[in-house]
Amino acid sequence: MFGSIGFPELLLIFIVVLLVFGPKKLPEFAKLLGKVVHEFRSTVDEAKSAIQEEVYKEGMAGHMKDISRDVREALNITSDIGREVKDALDVGGNLRHEFKDALDIYGNTDEKPSTENKKTDGENKS
Repeated sequence: MFGSIGFPELLLIFIVVLLVFGPKKLPEFAKLLGKVVHEFRSTVDEAKSAIQEEVYKEGMAGHMKDISRDVREALNITSDIGREVKDALDVGGNLRHEFKDALDIYGNTDEKPSTENKKTDGENKS
């Protein structure tokens, strides 16, 4: 309980206190000693909890940094995958333009053939 202090030492301390304070002041001294020990213990407990809380916060800060880094990496991977999917889906658009260019014999497929050529073809048949 008190480390290396045994019963004979405690008995000696009690006799010295009894002689110094007297039998009338002994209950007040014991009450005061109890309050001091209680305050000391509560202060030590508060210091322990504060230290443990700071250690916990430091550990959590490290974990939060790790989590933040992992989230950033995941977002980068997600954006890379998104780009790859977009490129894969756009292959059809590129093929469509290549086919359009390959089939565009007259230069521009958006223009419709002129109606004058149809009339002259019809007139030639008659």
